[in-house]
Amino acid sequence: MRVMGFKKFISYLNLSESLKEIELNKILDKISKRIKLSSKEEEFLGKYDNISDDDLKDFRMLSIQSTFEKIKDLIDKNKKVICNLIDRDGRINTEIKSVYSDYENEKYTLILKHDERIELQDNYLYNIIYNIQKDNYSLESGEEFFEKIPVKNED
Repeated sequence: MRVMGFKKFISYLNLSESLKEIELNKILDKISKRIKLSSKEEEFLGKYDNISDDDLKDFRMLSIQSTFEKIKDLIDKNKKVICNLIDRDGRINTEIKSVYSDYENEKYTLILKHDERIELQDNYLYNIIYNIQKDNYSLESGEEFFEKIPVKNED
């Protein structure tokens, strides 16, 4: 049996490169093969010096308040965030235009395109995933959890 070296293992996981470097390498490969770049790839190259790795980061397992704050921060930075939560009709797949919070009642509302409103649920953890090809973020529901209610045993 042959054992793989650590550097080779890391190269398979791409842990040594950031998402920014991985995307740049894909574009450079296309250039070297004389393949025409898409408009998104040309835009990426134009913005390369102004993009940080934090701009391409995924955010996972966020609480309701952390999700609200992160979406607000992304929208304030003029980033496009798509609501890909699932309702009774399937994926919503609509851009989030703004967010609203009612801290007293612990309600967090997403205001979507066409003035639709979606309320975030407290019993979910949320993921905000960056899509390099579309240059936007996607809000998705992660794990649903339930808090245990303490019960007294009166035997």
